[in-house]
Amino acid sequence: MAKQRFTVILIPDTTGYQVVVPHYPECTTSGDTPEEAFSNAKEALELMLEVDDTERTPVPANVRASHVVVGDIELDLPEHMLSEVLEYASEYDPPSKAGAR
Repeated sequence: MAKQRFTVILIPDTTGYQVVVPHYPECTTSGDTPEEAFSNAKEALELMLEVDDTERTPVPANVRASHVVVGDIELDLPEHMLSEVLEYASEYDPPSKAGAR
C-alpha cells in the first residue's frame, strides 16, 4: 500500500463541523470536534476509495490543498437576507486575525 494525502475542508455549523472533500464531493461526513471530523473524514474516504478500487476508478491526481482554490464571491441580497447572513457569520465564523487577507 502507498500513502496519499487528501485535502479536506472543515466548515463549522450549529452541530459541530461538516467535512467537504473537494475532489470527492459525494464524500461527506461531520464531527462534533475538528478531531472527530478529521477522523470521520478519513474513514469515509477510505470506504469510498475501497469501492472505487473494486470498480477500478482512478484516484484524481490533484488531491492536495495546493490544487484547491478558495475565494469569495459578492452577491446582491435583499436587506432582510443580509442581516441573517451577517448574524450567522458572526456566530460561526472565527474572528479574523488583524492584518490577515
